Amino acid sequence: MKQRAHIPLLLAVSMAIGLWLGSGLRNPFLRTEQTAGWQKIEQILQYVENDYVDTISKARLEDEVVAYLLQRLDPHSYYIPEEDLATMNEPLDGGFEGIGVQFNLRNDSIYVVNTIPGGPSEAAGLLPGDRIVEVDSVVIAGTGLNNRKVMGLLKGPEGSAVQVGVQRRGSSEVLRYQILRGAIPISSFDAIYLLDDSTIYVKLARFSKTTYEEFQERVYPLKTTNTKGFVLDLRGNGGGYLDAAVNLADEFLPDGVVITYTEGKSRPRRDYLATSDGAFEGVALSIIIDGYSASASEIMAGAIQDLQRGWIVGKRSYGKGLVQEQNEWNDGSATRLTVARYYTPNGRSIQRPYQSLSGSETNLPDTLIGGIDPDINVERDTTGVTWFFAELVHGAMLTEFAYHWRDRHYAWLSAVDEHEFSNVLSSDTLASGLRLYLDHRGVEINEKEWTRSIDRITLRIQALIARSLFGDQTYFRILNQTDPFVIQAMDQLRSAKRGSPALR
Repeated sequence: MKQRAHIPLLLAVSMAIGLWLGSGLRNPFLRTEQTAGWQKIEQILQYVENDYVDTISKARLEDEVVAYLLQRLDPHSYYIPEEDLATMNEPLDGGFEGIGVQFNLRNDSIYVVNTIPGGPSEAAGLLPGDRIVEVDSVVIAGTGLNNRKVMGLLKGPEGSAVQVGVQRRGSSEVLRYQILRGAIPISSFDAIYLLDDSTIYVKLARFSKTTYEEFQERVYPLKTTNTKGFVLDLRGNGGGYLDAAVNLADEFLPDGVVITYTEGKSRPRRDYLATSDGAFEGVALSIIIDGYSASASEIMAGAIQDLQRGWIVGKRSYGKGLVQEQNEWNDGSATRLTVARYYTPNGRSIQRPYQSLSGSETNLPDTLIGGIDPDINVERDTTGVTWFFAELVHGAMLTEFAYHWRDRHYAWLSAVDEHEFSNVLSSDTLASGLRLYLDHRGVEINEKEWTRSIDRITLRIQALIARSLFGDQTYFRILNQTDPFVIQAMDQLRSAKRGSPALR
């Protein structure tokens, strides 16, 4: 019986692969001389079509089994159904069409985290903290929402209209806004500002099609004759386009050096070289990474480390050294297939070990962990981390209180600019307000943990209020004041400013 249980799966796999190979999709790697090896699959496919007991949905079977097949190859090859393709491409393409909000789903409701600066929602008057309860006069709160449903409701062609009803904190009234959807840019950068008079800080969220153009437009103006240091924060950056990483690395590297190279079974070695165009070649550099820095982030960090151009600070990176090629098919779906590996200038493959159908990764030594090991390892600051603090964060109470406090004091907060903000909002004021708020909500306060965590708590609240007023950049500016990763990166730069050369 166990043997028989596997027969439907084997038939399904065989049928799907046969459909995939014989469906007439635009297939860049299918060659006539290779098709003979698939005759068995084609024969089984014909047999299943003629004799299988039930009618089979070929399209659904094809989607499910091709997805399964690609996932079996390696951790980063996968299939993208037509309905998911646009959403998958948006962060790397640099934009989408919609109303222009960042949102969280909580308790089956849409909460506006922030409005995109200059976007339709900001222009219409939506505020961070607003709860969207209606779309086109239809109540949506409590209807089993998920991200896909929300995207379907709020996104749409540029120029199309949508009416949203929101409840503002502290009021049961539904405020209705008519919003014309627009083209919404997705910035590659979370923050760009000066840490001090001679040091530029850049937090890069992703390597997209627009990254280098944004870098030139937003970072170049900060560079002066006084610029001596640069902190590039790649924490949480899962990668993106290879060309974007190469172009950014070129800003810091001398002419002619290898930034990275790629090579695969059907892809000959290709070297990516720095040019003479780098605007920051003489500036001391620290790059911050963590366990979520991957792919293009590791290309950037690996090149700087191998060429001894700067310091890599933080935690070991993720370990993704595989190159994916995206191909779109006639039915609107796409595949991202691993076609090569990328290597650092010294020939390091930083891909973490994995099991694959090819068996090519199964004989790697146990000592090979993968990723980029930083020059300076930074321990996370656990001062003030308690269960009480964690419960407030994960229960979204700090975010709720931040919006509550902002709404109560919006009149005078709106008259303060982002540089004055930290000076006029004291920790003691926020702490006393939070205590009253939690008491009103019936939240029991552990006094011992309150004392240990209150400084961290009020800093987080201050940053959240600032984000709702001024955007992500001010949020990170506040948190970075006590961030041990940023502090260590700055320490390395100070040593360079005291006389060490830019090339370490």
